[in-house]
Amino acid sequence: MLSDALKEQIRREVARYPQRKTALLPALKLAQREHGWLPPEVQKEVADAVGVPPSAATELATYYSMLHTEEPARVRVEVCIQLPCALRGAEQTVTTLCERFGAEQHGHHGGTTKDKAIEVHGTVECFGACHRAPMARLAGPKGGDLYREHLDEAALVQLVAEVKGLAR
Repeated sequence: MLSDALKEQIRREVARYPQRKTALLPALKLAQREHGWLPPEVQKEVADAVGVPPSAATELATYYSMLHTEEPARVRVEVCIQLPCALRGAEQTVTTLCERFGAEQHGHHGGTTKDKAIEVHGTVECFGACHRAPMARLAGPKGGDLYREHLDEAALVQLVAEVKGLAR
């Protein structure tokens, strides 16, 4: 499943570190960028390419929220819920986005549209721009992170239009 170009990138990552296992996280990110997510067979191939047991890849893939072990929607909208964003309305932002996308909401954790084109997540950690809260990250097909900040009403209208365009 891994392309020859990706295998070469992984070899270069492994060569950068004194311990092979250190290259595992960057290698998984590269594989996810190529495949869009990390099914078990991709995790195993990455582990083999890095030279670590498959269980090490599974541990990382299931630990980090930016790595996806299930096929994601075409577009994921991840809203930071840490204190600065929470104080500026992150929970309401999640609810508003779910309503505007028509996503079935599961508590304050977000939801997914019926066609599985758009996912909203309100369970992610800090994106490191607390002074621009609340904020969200858009992850489109095969990665590509786009950050949106100061999510007031006008910014939410723009965000919804942008996400609907990406989800087509």
